[in-house]
Amino acid sequence: MTIGRVVPREIRLHPAWLLGPLGLLASVAVGLAQGYLQSAYVPLAVVGGLAAAGWLALVVFRPEWALLAYAFAAVNLNGVDLPTPIGGLRLSPDILLTSVLMVGMLLRLLLTRQGLSRLPITFPYLVFLAVPFITLALSPVPLQSVKGAFRFVGYYALMWLIVDVVRTPPQAMRMVGAILVSPAIPVLVGFYQLATGGGQVIRAGESFNRVYGLAGGPFTLAFYLVLVIPLLLVFLLERDLGDQGEADGPRPIYRRRRLLALLLVGSLLGLLFTFIRGAWLSLSVVVVLLGILRYRRLLFLFPVSVAGLLWLYAPAQARLAETLSPTSTWFGRLRLWNFALEWIATSPLVGVGMKAFEYYYVLLAAPITGAGIPRRVRFLIGQRPHNEVLGFLLDVGIIGTVAMVAVLFIVVRLAVRVYRRAPQPALRLFALGFLMSAAGMFIGAMGDNVFSQPSVAVYFWIMAGLIMAIERHMLAPTA
Repeated sequence: MTIGRVVPREIRLHPAWLLGPLGLLASVAVGLAQGYLQSAYVPLAVVGGLAAAGWLALVVFRPEWALLAYAFAAVNLNGVDLPTPIGGLRLSPDILLTSVLMVGMLLRLLLTRQGLSRLPITFPYLVFLAVPFITLALSPVPLQSVKGAFRFVGYYALMWLIVDVVRTPPQAMRMVGAILVSPAIPVLVGFYQLATGGGQVIRAGESFNRVYGLAGGPFTLAFYLVLVIPLLLVFLLERDLGDQGEADGPRPIYRRRRLLALLLVGSLLGLLFTFIRGAWLSLSVVVVLLGILRYRRLLFLFPVSVAGLLWLYAPAQARLAETLSPTSTWFGRLRLWNFALEWIATSPLVGVGMKAFEYYYVLLAAPITGAGIPRRVRFLIGQRPHNEVLGFLLDVGIIGTVAMVAVLFIVVRLAVRVYRRAPQPALRLFALGFLMSAAGMFIGAMGDNVFSQPSVAVYFWIMAGLIMAIERHMLAPTA
């Protein structure tokens, strides 16, 4: 009898088999933690952890989906506080999503073995970021300083991810579509606040609701709309979009004229009901500039529309008339600018520290004149100087401010290049819309804190990332 050789059986473990045991262990761990701590934060932490893990997986494995979702929803994410502050710092869904997005960006960087230097703004942007971290030890509010610098790290990670992922015109235009429809939720919520009296109250001849959607405040909603409205306007007015998007399938959003018109009207009304005069002025200049550059009919339609609006809507007249009142915020900002200049003079090269002015020095007497800001303390905390040039000089000094100006110059120069050389009309229109949006931001920055509001600034940097992606991947190389 022949005895055959015994062949050992190979045991293979499928990863899915581990889900059951791991789920059971996780359930036991959650139950024990809840039983020991007796805290409602345990299930919240579990849900938050699962959501963060899902978002991280989306960023790493389906980054385009993550970018589309973020571009659509970002304006609604920073106005809500999560019930888990850390060290006195508020947490919002936007902060958590940005944190996880940065981790996902680093994982993709390791997986693709690409460098940070792929963005043309890398050098000046890193110089800008270096200043607050170098001066962190001198900051009287180090946690706030880290939080402020962290925001700009997040913007860079977002732009890097966009340039890494968005490589074709259809991808770019899907991102543009997400930005175009993003006003839907804040505008609808704003109209609900208007109808129910749930907005902030402002006095403009009489009491009126000041809508803010889910953006956290009327100012934030207003300047977010200043960024988005030029995009809606150029895609609505332009008729020659070439052949892009004519393939089988649903029409892309930027070709749906009725939807664009509805979003534009809603956005304009939403902007009106915020009662933010700086945003009104910024958009007015942008529309006139757009009329001069491309759509001459705006030079007639816009003044007529504004005159009719002011004639029909008395609160807008009253709000504009308040500008020259001695109690106007304009005169208060002049005092605040003089106060800020005194603190800038104490450390002109590197500033007084990121966020240090608004959370510490604004409460003190000015170092030269000894004068203070005549407002109650609870209104002073978090008070920016209402001028982004002064704000950057306070945060990062001359060195950081010059670096940021260089970043903005590079992005605008690339947008002009895309507008002139993009192979498809839709890409050129996006570049034009971005240039107009950037103009609105720069004008607003002279009297408001536009780059310091995450729900506003994130859309500027998303569009800047798209400009860099188009310039890198979609322009024909120069001969």
